[in-house]
Amino acid sequence: MRPTTTRTGTTRGHVRARLIALGATGLAVALVAAGCGTGSTPTPQAPVVTSASPAGSPTETPDTSSSPTDSATPSDATPSGDGSTEPTPTTGSTSSPTKGATPSTAPSSDGKGSKDKGGEDKPKSTEHADLRSGDHGARVKKLQQQLLDAGYWLPSADGSFGPSTLQAVWAVQKAAGLQRDGVVGKMTRQAIEKGVRPTARTHHGHVIEVDLTKQLVLMVDDGHVSTILNASSGSGKPFKDKDGHQYVAHTPTGTYRMGRQHDGMYTSNLGLGTMWRPKFFNGGIALHGLGFDVPPYPASHGCVRISNPAMDWVWSTNKAPQGTQVTVYR
Repeated sequence: MRPTTTRTGTTRGHVRARLIALGATGLAVALVAAGCGTGSTPTPQAPVVTSASPAGSPTETPDTSSSPTDSATPSDATPSGDGSTEPTPTTGSTSSPTKGATPSTAPSSDGKGSKDKGGEDKPKSTEHADLRSGDHGARVKKLQQQLLDAGYWLPSADGSFGPSTLQAVWAVQKAAGLQRDGVVGKMTRQAIEKGVRPTARTHHGHVIEVDLTKQLVLMVDDGHVSTILNASSGSGKPFKDKDGHQYVAHTPTGTYRMGRQHDGMYTSNLGLGTMWRPKFFNGGIALHGLGFDVPPYPASHGCVRISNPAMDWVWSTNKAPQGTQVTVYR
């Protein structure tokens, strides 16, 4: 029996080593498949005011063969948006309530509410019930209007808590320093009612500020924050391009100028996914859309993501023409 025991132990060791090797390979493939496109040699762009780009950062070359894709219409279900190979994070999914969120205090489906001391049915108040993805109605429309009035970007107040409303709720939760769960509970509702908003760091001219700590993009005019957008920047994780070159997903701080841009779907020539209507401001680093795959945490390869509808708004309102100052800070 002893030889049999020895052979079994050896076989298990080989299986364990093979599983570990397969796990490492899977991780590398997952990292290469993710979202913010990068390339090889950038074309000339507007002068950089100051630069903090790290050595070895990948750069982009424009792919003029790409054609625009109409993927900017928000809906109640989270779309893939621009065909990115990066999986949509489960955080903030619009198809189901956020995990760990406070249960709604709305009346039960049997139509009966709580009973008072006299034993009569008494409907529960829904005035302060939580709001979340998938909700509809007058309370959602009021919430959306309050967000718009405070400067948080939304297409409109349509009474439907879809993915664009979720992006705006994440943005206000970031600005207020609250848990980024996408649910409008008591604390988030109070922050919205108080009109909580971030403060600009620049004071002159039209500037796009990128706050890496809060993960927000701010449209600033002469020191006044006019529009606030949910954003996601470099994750800080290592990744490899299709040729096996390794980089770190880092968004450098500094002051730059908007340079080259691509009005349509842009596909990375290094196999790092796609970007919607990118505007480059630091080598291969761009402000761009990525469907609604803009989670409330850093997740990109170094670019600054916003939603596709928000990126369409940036283009249609000419908020980021070439030469616009972009200030990135923590």
